[in-house]
Amino acid sequence: MKQTLAAALLACALASPASARMFELPSANPAVTVDLPGSWKPSETDNGVEATSADGETYVAVETATAKGMDRLIDDDIAFLSKSGVTIDRSTQQSQDTTMNGMPVSFLHWRGRDKDGATAVTLGIFGITDNLIVLVTAWSSPEGDKANGDTLDRIVGSLKRR
Repeated sequence: MKQTLAAALLACALASPASARMFELPSANPAVTVDLPGSWKPSETDNGVEATSADGETYVAVETATAKGMDRLIDDDIAFLSKSGVTIDRSTQQSQDTTMNGMPVSFLHWRGRDKDGATAVTLGIFGITDNLIVLVTAWSSPEGDKANGDTLDRIVGSLKRR
């Protein structure tokens, strides 16, 4: 009986999606952690971490910058999206200020288009310290927004100060 139970648990573990991976940012002097699903195959970047959903419909990046470097990071982010073929309709901008896990955050939302059609783009700017911010960028198709929205919410909700 114990062997059957152990075999069943092992089979379930192997069949379940890859578990979340925790990243500490910035890598040189970590001030925040974020969890990304292993199935999204997260990879480290110069300023943080990025991942794409298993269905290829949603991209997310979590990056750090000094408060002085925030404008440049946002400009670089918009340039990356443009280079990736995303056109943002700035007239659709919506903003929301809130607090998450004790951190002030401002969200900017836009609709746009890429080579495949309609997109949704969100930037989340988290105040970590007086001099450190985290920028979360999410880009998704409408289908990806529906399929991966809960996972994106969990990623954003996993951001915590160390």
